[in-house]
Amino acid sequence: MRQATLLFFLLACGVVAAQDVKVLNLKSNDIIYLPSTDRLYVSTSEGGAYGNSLCVVDPYHGTIDTCYAIGGSPGVMAVSDDEKFIYIGLTTIPEIVRFSLQSQQAELRFGMGSAGPIYGPNFADDIAVAPGAPEVVAVSLMSQLTGPRHTGVAVFDNGVQRPAVTPVHTGSNSLAFDPNTGLLYGFNNESSEFGLRKMAIDANGVTVLSLTEGLFYKFGDEIEYAEGKLYSGLGQVVDISGDTPALAGQFDSNYSLYNAGVEVAPDSNVVYFLNSTYSPWLALQTFDKSNYSLIEEREFLNLGGYVWDLVNWGGEGKLAFITQDYLYNEHNHLVILRNCTSAITIPPVLEQVAGGCYGDTLEFRAAEGMGPVFWSNGQTGPSVFVTNPGELWYHIADEQGCLSPPSNSVYASFEYPTAPPYIEVPVSLALCQGGQVTLTTPEFPGYFGFLWSNGETGSTTGVTEPGEYTVRGVSLNGCLSDPSQPVTVYTVDMPAPPQPAITVEGGTSFCDAMPSLLWAPEGYPNYLWSNGSQSLVIRPFVSGLYSVQVQNEAGCLSLSSEAVSITVSPTPPTPHIFLSNDNFLYSNTPLSTGLQWFLNGEPIPGATSQVLEVTQTGSYSLQSSADGCSSVSTELYVVISGAREPGTHQNPVLFPNPASEVAYLRLPVLSEAQAGVARIHSLEGKLLSTQALHPVQEVHQLSLNGLVPGLYILEVVDGNGKRIAVERLVKR
Repeated sequence: MRQATLLFFLLACGVVAAQDVKVLNLKSNDIIYLPSTDRLYVSTSEGGAYGNSLCVVDPYHGTIDTCYAIGGSPGVMAVSDDEKFIYIGLTTIPEIVRFSLQSQQAELRFGMGSAGPIYGPNFADDIAVAPGAPEVVAVSLMSQLTGPRHTGVAVFDNGVQRPAVTPVHTGSNSLAFDPNTGLLYGFNNESSEFGLRKMAIDANGVTVLSLTEGLFYKFGDEIEYAEGKLYSGLGQVVDISGDTPALAGQFDSNYSLYNAGVEVAPDSNVVYFLNSTYSPWLALQTFDKSNYSLIEEREFLNLGGYVWDLVNWGGEGKLAFITQDYLYNEHNHLVILRNCTSAITIPPVLEQVAGGCYGDTLEFRAAEGMGPVFWSNGQTGPSVFVTNPGELWYHIADEQGCLSPPSNSVYASFEYPTAPPYIEVPVSLALCQGGQVTLTTPEFPGYFGFLWSNGETGSTTGVTEPGEYTVRGVSLNGCLSDPSQPVTVYTVDMPAPPQPAITVEGGTSFCDAMPSLLWAPEGYPNYLWSNGSQSLVIRPFVSGLYSVQVQNEAGCLSLSSEAVSITVSPTPPTPHIFLSNDNFLYSNTPLSTGLQWFLNGEPIPGATSQVLEVTQTGSYSLQSSADGCSSVSTELYVVISGAREPGTHQNPVLFPNPASEVAYLRLPVLSEAQAGVARIHSLEGKLLSTQALHPVQEVHQLSLNGLVPGLYILEVVDGNGKRIAVERLVKR
C-alpha cells in the first residue's frame, strides 16, 4: 500500500526523544515488513548507491543488510501471507517481479498486457496476494499515458492472466483482500465517485459483486484491511462482515488537513495516524481501536516532504515510512520510529574540522571505539563526508539499537570562491627571440595570492614561451577562483633587446623624504617597470623589488632586468615646539627617544628629552629621528632678559597650563632621600591620581589620561611627607 501527503518533520528534535528516530538516505518507492525475518524490505528507484533494488533494512540499527538487483525502478510491493514471495511492480518496465525469499532471487517476471493502443502497456498501480495462495495475485492495472490512469483489475496465476478483468476507466486503484471470505475490495481514489467495490475471485478471473459510494472520500487515499474492517487515511472504518459494507466508526484527528497515513497495530488495540499540516511539524497520533478515542500524540519538526507509506514493524509504536521531496518528486529518506531508551547517557564528542572550498569534501569523524554511528544528515558509519555547509552532529547506537543523546553540534563551512581576476594586457603580447612578455593582474582586496597557469605565483609572471595564459585568485584559506579570461602570447621572428641593467643613483636604502633614483639604459623608445611606470627613470617611494624591461623600435620587449631590492624608511612626523611662561621649551611629539634639541643650528649636548630649559637667547629647533630618518621643527627664536644662572629656580612651575594629555612640573632637584609624589585632586578634595617623582631630576612629566576636562588641584609632597607645592591645573 502507498500513501502520500505533505509533511514537515525533524530528526532528533521536538517532543519525541532523539533515540526514537533513525533516518536513511535511501531513495525508496515502497516498504513492507516481514515478521519472519524481523526486517524491512524497501523497493528503491533508479539512481543512488542502492538504486533499482530490493533492499533489506535492519530497523533496530537503521542499517542496510543487503540489496538485491531488480531493475526497472521497483515500485509497489505485496507479500504473500506465508511470506514466501514478494511481488514487486516495476515503474519503468511494464512488468511484475516475483522475488523468492527462500532462494533470495527474482525467480519470475511477467507482463500485464495492454488495454489498447491509447493506454499503452499496463503497469501495476497496486498488488494484493490472495490469502492462502501465494502464487495468485490481484493487480490494479494502470496506464502511464492517460488520466484517469485505471485500466482494470486482473488476476494472475504464476504470471498467467485469468480471462475476466474489470472495466477500464473507473474501478479499484487500491486493493485489499479479506482473508476470512477471500473477497477482494477495491477503492476508486482518482475520481469523485469514490466507490468501494466488492469483488469475487474465481477460475475465470475477477467479477464486481457490488459498488458502495461515499464511505471513503479522499483522492489518493489507500485502504488497509484489519480484523474484518477496512481503514482509510481520513479515519473512516468500514465493516465488511455483512452483505453490504457499512461505516462502523470514525477516528477524529482534530486536524484540518488529511491524514498522511494509517496503520493498524496487529498486536495491540491501537491504530496509528500520521497527520500533516501546513506548519513545519508532523503529529503521530495513537487511537484506541475499539472506541476511536485519542490515546497519545507526539510531534516531529522541521523536515519538509511527503509521507509515502506507513508500516508497523513490531509492537510498542515501532513504525517506518518514506519521505518524498515535494520539489523534485524524489523519495529521499527512509524514516524509522522506535520507542526505546539508550544505555548510553553521556553525549559523544565531535571535533571541529577546518573549513574547505566549494567543491571540496570535508570528512568528520565520530569518537573511536563506540557503537554504530548515525549522523544528522542521514549518513551512517564512523565517518561522514560533507559537501555543503551546515550544522552536523551524530548519535551512537547501543547494543539494542537505541540512540545516545546527540553529540555537540559543529558547523561545516565552505568558503565562497573569489571572483576571477583579470590580466592587464601589456603594451605587446609579441614574444621576440630572447625576450619576455610580462603579464600582470591587479591586487584587489579579497585576493591573498595568485596562481598562474604556468605554475608561477604572485601578481606578475614573466612569459618566455608562447601560448595561452590565465591566472586564478587565491583566497585566505587557499581556495582558487575560476580562471581569468585567457591571453595569448605569440612569437615574432625578431631579436629582442639585450637584458637591461638598472643603475641606482643614491643608495638602495633611504628615507621616503629623499628617495633615490633608478635608471634604465638610455636609447630605447619604451620602458616597462615592474611598478607599471613607463619612463626612463623612476623614483621609488615604497620598499620592494624593482625590475625593468626595454622595448625596441620593432616592439620587442627584452627579458626583465635583475631585480633591485629597495628599502624605504618612513620619515617621522615633524615635531612642533612651544615655549612656557617660564622659559621652558617642550614638544608634543609622540616619540620619547630619538630627539635632539638645536641652538642656532648646532646640537645642544645632552638635550634629548621632550623638555628643554632655555638659558640663553637664540634660535631653537627640535629634530626627531627614527630608523635613520629625521625631521626638524621650525625654529623658534627665544630672548632671555636679565642675568640668571641655570639651575637656580626655586619656585615650582607647571606648564603648559591648560594642558591636554601631558603636563610638566619643574621643581628644585630632589635628592634620592627626598623623592616624593604628585597627587591630583578634584575641587571637592577627592584623590584622582598619584604619580611618583623621580629623584635627581628637575622636570617631571605628569600624565592626565583618564581625567575629564576641568579644573583640578595638584599637590606635591617630598619623601618626608612635606608639602612642597600646590598648583591649580586645567585639563582641556
